Amino acid sequence: MHCDLVEFSRLTSQNEDATFHAVRKGFEQAALLVSDHGGTMVNTAGDSLLAVFPGALAAAQAALGLQQYFALTNRSLPGNEQLRARIGIHQGAVVVQGDQAFGNDVNIAARLQEIAPPGGICLSQSVRHLIGDTQELRFESIGVQTLRHIAQPVNAFLLLTGHEVLHSDSKTTPEVRPRVLVLPFSAPANDPDLGDFGEALTVNLISALSRFRELFVFAPHTALSRHVHSHDQHLVGKQLKARFLVDASVKHHLDALRLMINLVEMPQGRYLWSERYDLTARDLAITQDEITNHIVATLVGNIEHSAGIACSGHSLSLDYNDNIRARHLVYRMRSAKDLDKAKTLFRNLGGRHPEFASAHSGLALSHLAEFLMGWASRPLETLNKAAHAAQLALELDPSDSGAHAAFGVTQIWQRDHDRAMTHLDRAVELNPNDTDVIAARALGLIFQGRPIAAFVALENVLDANPFAPAWYLWALAISCYNSGQYRNAVATLLRIASPNRFHRRLLAASYAQLGETDKAASERDRVMIEVPSYTVEDSRNSQPYEHSADVDGFVEGLLKAGFPSRLQNRH
Repeated sequence: MHCDLVEFSRLTSQNEDATFHAVRKGFEQAALLVSDHGGTMVNTAGDSLLAVFPGALAAAQAALGLQQYFALTNRSLPGNEQLRARIGIHQGAVVVQGDQAFGNDVNIAARLQEIAPPGGICLSQSVRHLIGDTQELRFESIGVQTLRHIAQPVNAFLLLTGHEVLHSDSKTTPEVRPRVLVLPFSAPANDPDLGDFGEALTVNLISALSRFRELFVFAPHTALSRHVHSHDQHLVGKQLKARFLVDASVKHHLDALRLMINLVEMPQGRYLWSERYDLTARDLAITQDEITNHIVATLVGNIEHSAGIACSGHSLSLDYNDNIRARHLVYRMRSAKDLDKAKTLFRNLGGRHPEFASAHSGLALSHLAEFLMGWASRPLETLNKAAHAAQLALELDPSDSGAHAAFGVTQIWQRDHDRAMTHLDRAVELNPNDTDVIAARALGLIFQGRPIAAFVALENVLDANPFAPAWYLWALAISCYNSGQYRNAVATLLRIASPNRFHRRLLAASYAQLGETDKAASERDRVMIEVPSYTVEDSRNSQPYEHSADVDGFVEGLLKAGFPSRLQNRH
């Protein structure tokens, strides 16, 4: 396996120290990944490395792990400091002497690396043949290639990573959707209720804007994150590379609410549009729709805006406040108490208006969030409640993407994977900007046995939701673990601020697979203190994989970490 960094000279000229440290750290990680997959690092020279492996599949897995590592690391770096690699893999005779490797086959691997796209892996037909056909690995033939200084042409393939930059030589500039960050509606510091209401308006406006495919809208989790609240918001907008900021405030004015909203173009801070609204609760639903249309019309003037807000009818306008407050509590996802309050609001709203689909889909999402965050005392009962509420919502409104997503996730745990993916695919079609919907579909891919595809999907949604809820990272870590990238799983799990027992079990299994027994034991002990009756058999029975063999790797890691099996627990 030959790996070379892309545009190393440019990166070095821009910031020599930062590039040096990033490359050193990257190659240290590469050495660990090579070792994890049974390989041997031969050497590193400047911006390249060479490694040998006992088999083709091991080399491919190490290459995938390295590309995943760069994708994870690049999330915290500005675009001009991100490292991307090209990787080439070939098989044949190799003579290794010290830190040197000799042979024509070594040269072929280096030349295959040269024709790989940035972020990509290129391998010879002989390697492709040795790997064979697997459910997860995806290959693309690029035909017979004449390689530099290689006498015989080589039939080559790309091992698709989801991170490769294809057609990088194209002179056409790809169309980039405007990135929009809706900042939390500010309110007077001495009025916390109005502050919560302002956050609720923020969530609802993001939801409305996200329906438009022409826009890239940062998710509610990011907009409401403590990072955005506690830092200069315009600076945060720059860090997230937002093209436009929606900056608004809400306060009491006489007998009404005064809403001030501005649309700001970055990085100049130029105000494109500003408006003031004095409104009552009865006017709020219609005004929210008007605000959304104004913003969309300003950003993409040719959009035909047909999306309305379901509760704009007069019979529901007085309940609009409860609906958006409840959805705000779900998206904030700070504690189980938030979800209890949301469920109460949704149940009351559904009781007053049984035909209001949004109340039922909101209740479904509340139950599902409780389940995914590990806060449900009776998980299966909570999951069934989510499924029931989602079905009610879909009967009333078949176009509710959140209801499709919620019902799809419940079907994963009820082992109806085809039905799950049908609803999850439909949810993404209806709202391709909803990061919760896309992350939910990634869960479906994981439990179908497609962890690499799930990893790519989750990496993409983290662009729109950098301060995502913990279950995104949990799902990302599972995708790493299930593709044999235990080191990347650990790195992902350590990003979770307050890990629960589900995260720690996966972390313990990952450490155990890496041979880091002390760290595995520490995580195991914390889990067992919290749940003394837990056994590995519980996880085997509760993991909703379509193919039972896909859970074996997790069970193996748990047993290596020292968790008790069912038999041990009985005796």
